[in-house]
Amino acid sequence: MSDLLSIGKSGVLAYQSALAGISENVVNANNDGFARREVTMKEQAGNSGPMFLYRTSSAFNGVQAATVTRVWDQYTASKAWSANSDNSQASMRSQWYGKVEDSLDDGDSGVGVKLTAMFTSANALSANPTDATLRQSFLYAIQDVAGSINKTAASLVSVAGTVSSQASDSVRQVNDALTALAKINVALKTAPQGTSGRAALEDQRDTIIGTISDKVGIDVTLDTYGAATVRMNSAGGPVLLDSSSIEPAQLSLQTSASGTLSMSITSSGTTSAVSPTSGGLAGYAEAANQIAGRRQQLDALATSLATQVNTWNAQGTDLNGNPGADLLSGTDAASLSLAVTDPSLVAAADATNANGNLLAISSLRGANGVETAWRSMVTDQGLKVQSATTQATSAAAAKDSAYSDLDDVSGVDLDTEAADLMRFQQAYSASAKIIQTARETLQSILDLF
Repeated sequence: MSDLLSIGKSGVLAYQSALAGISENVVNANNDGFARREVTMKEQAGNSGPMFLYRTSSAFNGVQAATVTRVWDQYTASKAWSANSDNSQASMRSQWYGKVEDSLDDGDSGVGVKLTAMFTSANALSANPTDATLRQSFLYAIQDVAGSINKTAASLVSVAGTVSSQASDSVRQVNDALTALAKINVALKTAPQGTSGRAALEDQRDTIIGTISDKVGIDVTLDTYGAATVRMNSAGGPVLLDSSSIEPAQLSLQTSASGTLSMSITSSGTTSAVSPTSGGLAGYAEAANQIAGRRQQLDALATSLATQVNTWNAQGTDLNGNPGADLLSGTDAASLSLAVTDPSLVAAADATNANGNLLAISSLRGANGVETAWRSMVTDQGLKVQSATTQATSAAAAKDSAYSDLDDVSGVDLDTEAADLMRFQQAYSASAKIIQTARETLQSILDLF
């Protein structure tokens, strides 16, 4: 009779644990980072007694919930983390390349339109080279070009500052995540196997690793305790966190005067340069390099414009009969400005005609002119944006596929959970019925007396 009660009791307790596992799965079905729990059942044996009427072997004595395990596959998870890194890099690159394209505004207030307006104004002045209003308009057109270049330069500087700031935030997030992961590693070494508490720690571990993979490409290996060793980029990359250490490495970000980004890692008092090959930080580094290159090109364009315009004006004669003075000053795109305000200083004439030098200004629009250089820069950036967008779309699709595969392994299927719920409810009811039957049988025996 006591065996019957024990069997019923074991079933009630075991299936109660199984139902709790299903409840946890259902509640967390839509939570990122949650891996499905699986409760493993096994026979509960009872030791035989010393009396000769008992068998000398162990006897079946019910069922018990042996372990609570996560349904998880490291290979599939590693594939998802890698895809996450690639997607983050491609996304950052596409986003910031687009911001650079926006800074190189080629609309109504853009450099290209203003350059065209400058030459158009010069052509208008060539029809009446002594007209003070047209001369002033020509100076205003030159001033507008300089202002548009100034605005573009300032916009690129602003974008570069934002990239640097966000990259710094990402580095801090990686360092914080590594510190948290080191604590999880310590907890995993003492957490009992097959428990809900350990499964929760493993969920936290994988969530943190996913956060790190969003910022920088990583390679992850797990020791026998489930503690993670994290390396940057690949299995041969620098160690960000060793599973046996409670002190992770620290990443640092450096920004050069030109706006380019570089990184270093400090571990055990030693600092060395590192370069992420994927992840958001790699995307930020690519964007910073792109911005620095465009700023350099814009500075060269501004210098070329000033040189060409000043050289052109110096070849002519102004209204005072003097050689033309410099119309532009400045050493880069940010400092480019109109150098004169007196419209009489425009050298419209040459040795033979009152508008001869103005007619010659069209030579500045050739293959080596600033208009051509500007169009080339804008077109090249447009092509880079198009390519980056295509890569980002492909990387996003690869990420979705990888996480879909991971969800197939570790995700919660509500239909499956519903079927298991019915099965364990019936088993629970059957166990309760065994207890009830044992009680009724015992009561019937007692009623005999």
